[in-house]
Amino acid sequence: MKKYILKPGMHQFTPGSPAIHSNDNLTDDEAEWYLQCHPHIAKLFVERPENGESERQAGGTRRKRRARRISGSFTNQ
Repeated sequence: MKKYILKPGMHQFTPGSPAIHSNDNLTDDEAEWYLQCHPHIAKLFVERPENGESERQAGGTRRKRRARRISGSFTNQ
């Protein structure tokens, strides 16, 4: 199982270079090297739990936040 998973699409790691990196052609060793040289690219990778467990195994759940409705009238008093 890969340690570093890119978000979908082709990505550019080095300024001025073409967007050629994807999960199909990037190894974990290359990803570590690029992250050391260009820490700003961390946002291009999917975040994973530290211990290697999936989010559900770690007890986390993703829930959408619902907007709260505020009842009452908004009049100046």
